[in-house]
Parts: sequence; C-alpha cells; structure tokens
Amino acid sequence: MEALNRAFSAEWASYGVRAVCLRTTGIEETPTIDVVFGLHASAYHVTSKEFAATMAANTHRKRATTLAELAQAAVFLASEHAAAMTGTVANLTGGIIVD
Repeated sequence: MEALNRAFSAEWASYGVRAVCLRTTGIEETPTIDVVFGLHASAYHVTSKEFAATMAANTHRKRATTLAELAQAAVFLASEHAAAMTGTVANLTGGIIVD
C-alpha cells in the first residue's frame, strides 16, 4: 500500500493531487478490529482483550491509537497545513513500528 501511495503521488502530483497514507496498528473502537484481533488472539490462544492489551503494551506510549487521534491526523493531512506532504506515510502506530 505504501509503495502504491508513492507511485500515485509521483503520477498525480503535477495535477495538484496529493497522496498520503495513514498507518495504524488497529483502532480498537472500530467493528472490524474485533474480527482481526479475534483471529490473532485465536492463533496465540489468548482472548481478544489480552491480544489488544499486548499490542498496546508494545507501543512506546503503552496505549493504542484512538479513532479520534486518527481522525485528527486525517484532518491535518487534508488541510493546507500539510500541503507539502505527498508520497509519505503518517505513522500513527504509537511507536510499535518505528520508521
């Protein structure tokens, strides 16, 4: 996805189109994450809550990124304040993935 983002940016930047990815480790407040965490939890023989707690514990902040934090980042990236940003990835993993 990130490579596609960079290619899209290179292709469309001359038309004034920007491409920015938002990278998260899963937002607990979304319904899809119950399914995803459930699959991972099952593979590790733990509950979904235990898996979510482990994921949060592995971040630098010791907590998961919230839906509000994701939304705030998206609003910023869509604004003129981020006009120079294209072909890049906003890392919202809380440090679980370090660039």
